[in-house]
Amino acid sequence: MSRGKKSILIQYAVTFSVAVAIVFVGFLIQGLFNGEPKDDREIMRILHNAFFASGALIMLFSGLLFVSDEGGFLGIGYALGRAWHVFFPAIGKDPETYAEYRERKTGKKKSTGKLSVLLTGLFFFLVSLILLAIWYNI
Repeated sequence: MSRGKKSILIQYAVTFSVAVAIVFVGFLIQGLFNGEPKDDREIMRILHNAFFASGALIMLFSGLLFVSDEGGFLGIGYALGRAWHVFFPAIGKDPETYAEYRERKTGKKKSTGKLSVLLTGLFFFLVSLILLAIWYNI
């Protein structure tokens, strides 16, 4: 297997594992495993809620990754760095202008795997919609 395919496979595996962990936490929070008897409708509601929360959170996280890659948080990082230099002037390097900071931060581009995060979140969201349709038909 080539290095690129292995990297993509690892991205999907990690994202899928995080989504499954969120689903499991959703099951625990809603009491799926607490031993109390539940009817089919309530079990489907719990399944839908857990998968929806997981899918929505993962898709929103991919949106944050997109905004971050486009430089949406550069101003916040620059302002926090300047505040750090105001309070601790002896620590760190010489302050730079915003143009220099932006050039330094946008000069190095790295792949963040936004597509794998988005597609995994979309998969869990679609599973939640299927579970919702089943819930309505029970």
